[in-house]
Amino acid sequence: HCACSNMCMDPVVADFFQRQQTDSSNNSCCDCGSAKRADWASVSHGIYISIEASGIHRSLGVKTSFVLSTTMDSWKPVHLRMMELGGNKRFQDFMRQQGVPEDWPIRKKYSTRAAAWYRENLKAEAEGLELPSPLKVATGHLPIDETVGGSTTQAALLDKVFAAVPGSSSMTAGGVPSNARKSTNRKANSTPTRSKSGDRTTQTSKSAVSDAAAVMFGIHVTETLKAAIQASSSPMACLVPWKLRGGCVARRLKAQSSGNMDGFGSESVGAQQLAAAGA
Repeated sequence: HCACSNMCMDPVVADFFQRQQTDSSNNSCCDCGSAKRADWASVSHGIYISIEASGIHRSLGVKTSFVLSTTMDSWKPVHLRMMELGGNKRFQDFMRQQGVPEDWPIRKKYSTRAAAWYRENLKAEAEGLELPSPLKVATGHLPIDETVGGSTTQAALLDKVFAAVPGSSSMTAGGVPSNARKSTNRKANSTPTRSKSGDRTTQTSKSAVSDAAAVMFGIHVTETLKAAIQASSSPMACLVPWKLRGGCVARRLKAQSSGNMDGFGSESVGAQQLAAAGA
C-alpha cells in the first residue's frame, strides 16, 4: 500500500483488519478467487473483495452492497462488527448450502433471496436485533421480488455491462471497464452502430443508459448529456468521463471513495467536455 493510505488509517481499524487477515479466506476476493487482492469490503455481506469486484458491487446500490475500503475509509463500530461476524468463508458456505452457484455473475448472485436474507441476518446479529425467519427450503437461489440496482430496464443494462469481473489490467481505479474510458475521446455525433443482425440501436436502450448513469456513477444527466448519449456509437463511454491522473493510487481512490473524483456530479470534466462538444 502507499504510505499515504497508511497515514490515513485509524490504528484500531488497521489492527482489526490485520487480525481478520489471519484467516486465509479473507486475503483474497470472495467473488474473484485467490488471484485478486481483497483491499475492499462489502459491509452488507461481511466479505472482502477486490477493486474489480467493488465496482460491480457499487452498481447494485448501497442498500444491497455497501462498499468501503479496508485501507482508506472511516469505519463505524457496527460495520466492523459485521465484518467480524461475517468473513468470506461463512458467506461462501451459506450460499453454497442455498444452492447458489459460485460462478454466477456478481449482480445475479447478490440479487438472490439467499444473499438478501444473509445481509438482513448479519445486520440483525451486529445490532443485536431480532433475527429474520429462516429461508424456505430450496428458494435461496431464486431472485428476490424487488429489482436490485434500479428499474427493470436499468438493472438489465447493468447486468449486461457487469456480466463478469474483468481483469485488473482492463479496469480503471473505480472498477469500470477501461475500454469505455478510452472511448471518451470519440465525437458525440458519431454514427450509431448496428448489431450483427442489422438492427439499429434503439432509442429506448440509449434512454436506459441515461437512466443508469445516476445508478452507476451518480452523474446528473443533463439534456446535453442525454443528446450526446443518443448520438454516440458508444453510449456507455459517455458515462465514464473522468481521467486517471498521476500520483499515489491510494489518493485517487480516496477521492473516488468520497465522491470528489472526476465523473461524480454535474460539474465533472467529462460532463463539461460533452457540453462543449454539443455547443
